[in-house]
Amino acid sequence: MMKQFLKATAVSLSLLSISACSVTAEQLSTTTSEPLPQSQLLAKLPDSYNSPASFTLDAYNNVLFTSPNLHNDAFAKQGLIAKPATPVIGMIDANDKVTTWYTFKPQDMEPTSGTVVPMGLAKGPDGNIYIADMQLWAGGESRILRVNVSEGKAVGVDVVAKGLAFPNAIAWYGSDLYVSDTVLATEQGKSTTSGVYKVNISELSAANPLQFSAYKNAQTYDQHLFDTFTSNGSLGFGANGLAFDTQGNMYTGIMEDGSVFKTTQDENGNKLSSTLFAQGMVANDGIHWDSRTQALYITDLFDNAVYRIDLDGSLALLAKNGNTDGANGELDAPGEVIVRGNKAYVNNFDAAFGAPNMVNTTPDMPVTISVINLND
Repeated sequence: MMKQFLKATAVSLSLLSISACSVTAEQLSTTTSEPLPQSQLLAKLPDSYNSPASFTLDAYNNVLFTSPNLHNDAFAKQGLIAKPATPVIGMIDANDKVTTWYTFKPQDMEPTSGTVVPMGLAKGPDGNIYIADMQLWAGGESRILRVNVSEGKAVGVDVVAKGLAFPNAIAWYGSDLYVSDTVLATEQGKSTTSGVYKVNISELSAANPLQFSAYKNAQTYDQHLFDTFTSNGSLGFGANGLAFDTQGNMYTGIMEDGSVFKTTQDENGNKLSSTLFAQGMVANDGIHWDSRTQALYITDLFDNAVYRIDLDGSLALLAKNGNTDGANGELDAPGEVIVRGNKAYVNNFDAAFGAPNMVNTTPDMPVTISVINLND
């Protein structure tokens, strides 16, 4: 089923083009006399990684990242790998050394699909790592997983929630978990409805996993649905990246619109407003907030670009390049960026959907992580 879905997605996206914005991201970028910093190579990943997806920081300030290994079929057809790679979580330590933090075990796999598809991840207030297991492409039931952590090491995985459609990004604010659901409903070329769910940590139990009810329409949906978004329907991918600033404002990237929305809450966590915050990208993906620079950092998957978004919603282009294999550290369909210290780490997801406005044309080796040195 995953092969059929990915093939159908590639065919449909090859017929699409996202509506052009009146102002491009490059026009929105900060004007400076200094040369634009380019991404550099941090690491060429081993064959056990072929689609690095999302980032988080753990309790020890290590960078953790998921790799659902969605390119197994593509790489096998190209003769690049001898056998499918099991999904993993990698770690970048304080010295920028990359190691495998956790390899998913047979007991972790979703029963129907026989696999796990780890996308977004985030450290919870309990110190454990929570992951969106996005099963839509695999044919199973999507789940929220908790990787139990002891002294910085993974000691087991529990299922704590089930039933979301396309869980993608995960973010915590206080004791509440927020999960973007990229596709609640879609009508190709007309509109996509997507959303963000909000769950308190007290509701997440391995003994009794939370069961989300399916989204039906604007009147019938699960009580945990916190916010919804309507986008243009060009890709069928809406709410994607998710982040919070230090004031508790939520930022949600809307992929097919190339935009970011800002959602405010009152002191009790009730939604107050949701407004357009930034725009001008082609098809943005993962987002992270950096408290030191007081800014958001975001990738544009389709345009091979990374931006900083300041608190006034303006975009500053940090790095961008054409179609490459990323061997020298160039961006290669970047999926997410996270800042640690004065470095921005970039996962090169290397997706290729066949859309005419997507720079990347094919998944290829090497699989890499790039780094951008920030001058601030």
